[in-house]
Amino acid sequence: MIVKQIHSYLMAKSYDYAMRSTEKRCLQKWRKELLAQADGELLEIGAGTGVNLPHYPDRVSQIILSEPDAQMRKRLQRRTGQLQKERFNITSWGAESIKMPDASFDTIVSTLVLCSVPSLEVSLNEIYRLLRPNGILLFLEHVISNHPATRTWQHRIEPFWSLCAGNCRLTRDTAAEIHASGLKIERLTEAPMVGAPTFVRGTIRGVARKVPEPG
Repeated sequence: MIVKQIHSYLMAKSYDYAMRSTEKRCLQKWRKELLAQADGELLEIGAGTGVNLPHYPDRVSQIILSEPDAQMRKRLQRRTGQLQKERFNITSWGAESIKMPDASFDTIVSTLVLCSVPSLEVSLNEIYRLLRPNGILLFLEHVISNHPATRTWQHRIEPFWSLCAGNCRLTRDTAAEIHASGLKIERLTEAPMVGAPTFVRGTIRGVARKVPEPG
């Protein structure tokens, strides 16, 4: 338990610092473009330290920030305190079990989160459940490489990397899993994450919609 608490503290304290170069070189721009499409009532899973908060447009009426890690939540609370606090509600829910009724949200946001959830399939099924008909998932995730040599190394180092980086998985085919959940991917962009190590460089970002059922 103590080791886990220390690891959580170090991750929360170092995350923004470790990511600052990549944020400046590409992620900040990608977040701004992606989150400009958010609307209505919104859930962000794995909200972390709150780096997405400045990019939410005013038309987003209510924002639930779900972050299961206690140390990350502390930083998230400090960040929301500098903004319109009444607009945000912070919870400790994990992505696989959000304690809200079916069809609660117009928009769900996941940025660099689906790589580390315990079950990608369960998390995406929960996202599908929570979205209203025509609701959207806005996603930005690093994924398994298209290059065979890099894929081989991702498989080799994944156990060690996952242990050190908060259960982060290097070999997930997230686009395929989004499609399998029943969501329809309407826009998909693949691009390298500038400044990141080769084994986490490949990313996807885009919009997936919950298409209303016929009748």
